[in-house]
Amino acid sequence: MSVEQASHFDVADLLPRLTSEFGYKPPVAEQVAERLACADPQIRVAFWRWWETGEIDNALEIEGYTIERLMTERKLKPVAAFSTLVWLRSDPQQALSTLRRGFDRVTFRSRRSKEPN
Repeated sequence: MSVEQASHFDVADLLPRLTSEFGYKPPVAEQVAERLACADPQIRVAFWRWWETGEIDNALEIEGYTIERLMTERKLKPVAAFSTLVWLRSDPQQALSTLRRGFDRVTFRSRRSKEPN
């Protein structure tokens, strides 16, 4: 898939590499992949460019944060930094509050609604 086709990647495109190369456990890899696959087009394109080429687009800035800033100041790896940009876009108040406080671990909540049994 080319960078130009980045807006069309899905969870299945990310899972094998998230688990094998980046060491995510399958349930966490699925949550991360879902979050990135549902990101807005600007983040998806920048993420896919990095995914395919290793090139980071620091022109992408959300709430004052870039991938490079998140990696440098927060010591995040690229996948986590992109996921944090998604969070900053979708819930800026909570994300900014957490970034200001600092955190040991980011927990992802599924966007799927759970139906009662």
